[in-house]
Amino acid sequence: MCSSCEVLYINGVKCHETGCPEAWKDYLRSCKWCGEDFKPEEKGQDCCSHSCTVAYHNFPCDCVECNPETEEDTDEKEGDIST
Repeated sequence: MCSSCEVLYINGVKCHETGCPEAWKDYLRSCKWCGEDFKPEEKGQDCCSHSCTVAYHNFPCDCVECNPETEEDTDEKEGDIST
């Protein structure tokens, strides 16, 4: 179950030893941007998705997930190139 400690079950709930470096993986967190509950994939993750991270931390990003209109612009340009 955990390669870093001896996992215990207390009243049917899985518990890591105190100080286990892997304990963060088992707990739901609330996204700081949208409030949705999620299980973190990385230690210190505070948002549920890339777009929430970009919005919460005010990072510049021009990917399709953050700017859906970018994908539409690309599709229109591809249509203009044909013929």
